[in-house]
Amino acid sequence: MKTLADDGVVYDVIEGENSFNKTTKCTYFLIVLFLDGSGIHYIDGKQHSIGKNQLHFLFPGQHHHWETGPETVAQKITVGKLIFEEFSSIEEFRFIRHNLPPVFKIDSMIFDAVDHEMKGIKSALELFDFNKEWHKLVLKRMDSLSTLMKYEAERYIDATLSAKLNPIVKNFWNLINTHYTEHRTTSWYADQLSISANYLNVLCQKNLNISASEMINQRIMQEAKQQLRFTDKIIKEIAFDLGFKSISTFSVFFKKQSGYSPMNYRE
Repeated sequence: MKTLADDGVVYDVIEGENSFNKTTKCTYFLIVLFLDGSGIHYIDGKQHSIGKNQLHFLFPGQHHHWETGPETVAQKITVGKLIFEEFSSIEEFRFIRHNLPPVFKIDSMIFDAVDHEMKGIKSALELFDFNKEWHKLVLKRMDSLSTLMKYEAERYIDATLSAKLNPIVKNFWNLINTHYTEHRTTSWYADQLSISANYLNVLCQKNLNISASEMINQRIMQEAKQQLRFTDKIIKEIAFDLGFKSISTFSVFFKKQSGYSPMNYRE
């Protein structure tokens, strides 16, 4: 496909045999909803069977290709990096990216709702092509889709991984949710858990494939994005709410995590 702009969204339909056999390292986020189908989707060298009522994710930086069977019918939405960063459910997606196969079956009610929203995105994109003023409608449709995907991602995570987590890691996550605006150092949380910072990092890497500091930063970013998108607070107020001593330190942190300044993200 052509290079996708950071704020681009593309809708496509996959029907029948489709042999996309050039392994590609993507720079975009891909959502594929299989209404029906067969074949194999290869993601980072691992084989994932294609089937009915499946949702497939592909994250920036991953390699993939697929070979679909003749009965395959699917909707595909390709999302640029900036739109991906705007998804309210981004942390759940990143959690799946690091820990779980990005392919899962969804129940019929949620499937119908996701199918409806993806078709709505198609209609919104057609209006956008006709008149650029419809861009906000595209974003609202993407928000609706992300809310549904957030629900399914949470269920998927709970069913697949949460029960297996080390209890210390669970307690660490609960502490982060309570104290992330006041404390951002791994050592503080390790002290509360009566373990060393190094051991806490080892547990996080073993259980979640990310470091303890990354877990803390992801929670701060989740709240920062929510406030930038859904409140009228000035950036200085958001920075102080999140425990930063100045706008500049908040801006440096936010840009390092997302690639965008808080102002650019909000705009």
